[in-house]
Parts: sequence; C-alpha cells; structure tokens
Amino acid sequence: MLIAFQKMHAQGNDFVILDYTDQDLPVYDYPALASSICDRHFGVGADGLVTLQASDAADARMIIYNSDGSRAGMCGSALRCVASLLMDKSARNEALILTDSGLKQARREGEDIIVNMGTARILEADVPAGGFVGDLVNIGNPHYVVFCDDVSGNPHLKHGAMLEHHPAFPSAVNVHFVQVLSKDRVRMKIWEQACGPTLACGTGASSAVYSGIRKALLGPEVTVEVPGGILKIIYQEETDSLQLCGPVSQVFSGNYTWKI
Repeated sequence: MLIAFQKMHAQGNDFVILDYTDQDLPVYDYPALASSICDRHFGVGADGLVTLQASDAADARMIIYNSDGSRAGMCGSALRCVASLLMDKSARNEALILTDSGLKQARREGEDIIVNMGTARILEADVPAGGFVGDLVNIGNPHYVVFCDDVSGNPHLKHGAMLEHHPAFPSAVNVHFVQVLSKDRVRMKIWEQACGPTLACGTGASSAVYSGIRKALLGPEVTVEVPGGILKIIYQEETDSLQLCGPVSQVFSGNYTWKI
C-alpha cells in the first residue's frame, strides 16, 4: 500500500503529515503506522505522525501520534507545520485548526508562522524529582521545567528518561532544562515524552517561558534557543495566553510503502 505524505519540520522538530482534508480519512491502524513511518532507519523518519481531516468547526482537524505510536494531546511545532501547509493550500495568511486541546488560531507574518497556544497552567510549582526541582506545567500536555545555570552539559540526555517516568508525576512528562541568559532570552534542552531528545518543542518552549514569567525570571517576550534553531514566545497578559512564533520548512513529499 502506498501512502502519500509530506515531511516538514519546525526548528528540526520533524513530522510526517498525511493530508486527508479533501477525502475521507482512511481506516488504518494509525499507532502502528506512526511507529513504522517515523522509524529513522526503516521508515521516513520523524518525531511524530500528523493526520489532517476535514472539520466543520475549523479548516482542518489535526491528530498527532508520537513516534512510538502513542497519541499526543498537543504539539506546537506540528501545529505550525500544519498551519503553514493549510495556508499554502488556501492562499490565505490565517488558519483555524481543531486539536485534541481545542481550537487553535494561526497566522503567517513574513517567514514566521504564529500560533496562539492558549493558556498554560502551573499544575504544581517546585516539584522535587530525581534530585531536581521544577514546575509541572500543562499547555495541552505536561511539561517538567527545570531552570539551571548551564545546559551545555546536555542534562536532558543524562536525566531525561529518568524524569519522564518519575513517580513524582501522575503520568509521563516532557522534560526541559532551561538556562536564563537574560530577561528576554533563554537556552533550552529538550527530552520529549515518547520521543526522547528532540531539536525543538513548541509547547515546551511556551511552558518554560510561562514558568519563568511566574518566577519573575523572564519578561513577556522571550527568544528561546533550542538545539534546532530559534523560537519566540510572546505572553499576552490581558488574555493570559501565549503565542509561539517561528519559521517552518517543508523537507520533501513522497509515497510510503506500508505492508499491513
């Protein structure tokens, strides 16, 4: 069976996207397909699989599967990739996308795709886990944010797997180590739940900035250095919402041979 796909990335956080907005969503075992197509040795290779289908409430309905086949509630990088794809198709500079975390608005400004991530919540502040102390933040998925003096030693590679499934948390979490460079700039290393180390994480960057603002470490507009590039987070106090800004890229398209 041949499955048409597009490969896109946002600061190296990469996705295989299946666009079914112009037809019925095929009946596949999508968790199994995600594990197969996201394999970096035997598949296309990606951090996740994204399906798009028609929606009466939005320009499209987006569903995200992690590379291990599990379903993700939200992903800011995938959201920006999908928004860019939909805006290219419609020749418009805005899009409305239905996700497992609700409706999300997106727009294009120059090379940047900007999405409204909504409101983050501090589920629990200053949670001790594995010798670290960090905030547990939710913005459609859970993030454990640890502020530290230096991230050059790649603490995510040393401690991410342990913290992801630490008993201090009710379920698996994404893990971020964040170094504050100034009130408007941070450097972040990422361990994503079900994926491991990734080059970027939009929900993680949003959660880290929100946590930093609540701790009076950061201002309302913050540049986030991730391994794959640069993101910008803008906090809008009047709506208590976060905007995620940055460019995306289409890598290639093709047909994947999947043997069911």
